[in-house]
Amino acid sequence: MVVAMMLAGCTDLDTGFDASMSVDSTTSAADGDGLCGYGEDEECHSVTVTVTNNGEDEVSTNMFYWDATASSGGVYSSPSVDGPDACAGGASCTVTLHFDVTNGDTLTSLSWDDGWDSMDTSIPAY
Repeated sequence: MVVAMMLAGCTDLDTGFDASMSVDSTTSAADGDGLCGYGEDEECHSVTVTVTNNGEDEVSTNMFYWDATASSGGVYSSPSVDGPDACAGGASCTVTLHFDVTNGDTLTSLSWDDGWDSMDTSIPAY
């Protein structure tokens, strides 16, 4: 019966998540100057983030888990990621995310969501 409850989602299987993130710096580069921003109407905005993992489970830095919201209300997803593939339990890791952002827009918040757990933070004006 316990197995049936677990499979049905009646029991929380994920008890080891305890992570947070903070933005260390944000920069933007003109078209085609950097790792992204090569489109005609886009720039490359790079956000350096520290993930502090106080939990037991590792926190993946997979590109598909990151979204940034812009001053225009637009959402930018799937940035390229520089840094480790994951942050181990009890560790802090730094990653840099590179987003293709429409010219003239700035990023205002950052979120991470792997489908089970999530975290978010604001991005200081840059």
